[in-house]
Amino acid sequence: MSTLALAEDAAAPPAIATKPQMTAVVAPADAEHWTAYGYNVTAPASMWPMLELLHQQHFDWELASAGQRPTPLIWANLPSGIYGQYVPKQNVVKVSWVLQTESVEVGTAFLAHELTHLTDDLNGKLGDMSGSVCYEAETRAFVNEANFWQMVVGPLGKATTDPIEIQENAKMMAFVGNSYFADLVVRTTASYVKQCGP
Repeated sequence: MSTLALAEDAAAPPAIATKPQMTAVVAPADAEHWTAYGYNVTAPASMWPMLELLHQQHFDWELASAGQRPTPLIWANLPSGIYGQYVPKQNVVKVSWVLQTESVEVGTAFLAHELTHLTDDLNGKLGDMSGSVCYEAETRAFVNEANFWQMVVGPLGKATTDPIEIQENAKMMAFVGNSYFADLVVRTTASYVKQCGP
């Protein structure tokens, strides 16, 4: 089995100001490892379009984080309304199986949020995940999620009737360029107050 990865075609001379051509590069793969662009991310093949979208939107730092330890990405049965979870003690990123029937873009937005936590962990920013450290980590994750969504759907959001995508539009409108408001929302949301503490 193989997967197709896109790479810029280096055949055009640099003096020509044209849009880079894209060609398919065959990369060997198995059902659990996405190996495009030099990354090695442990994830089921059904998540590979999300990893590709992260790359297309220049979230390569998140892909590098997933392969560094490595940290598996899995589909999981999460509580209602919870779409992703990074579990440091298990070294796993869980994405709700509910997102398998949603758009690739919205699933990737939630994955971007969780991979922000993984990156923070690898960079020593999670600590014991309590108090201000916890709130700051959640704020960074929500801001990255919102920025990713805006990059994919544009600054006006996505015209949609899907409740999860409507929620992403709202987060985008509230949090892009406004990390102080994102911090306020996180610090006053009951589930994060319970998670992070005083």
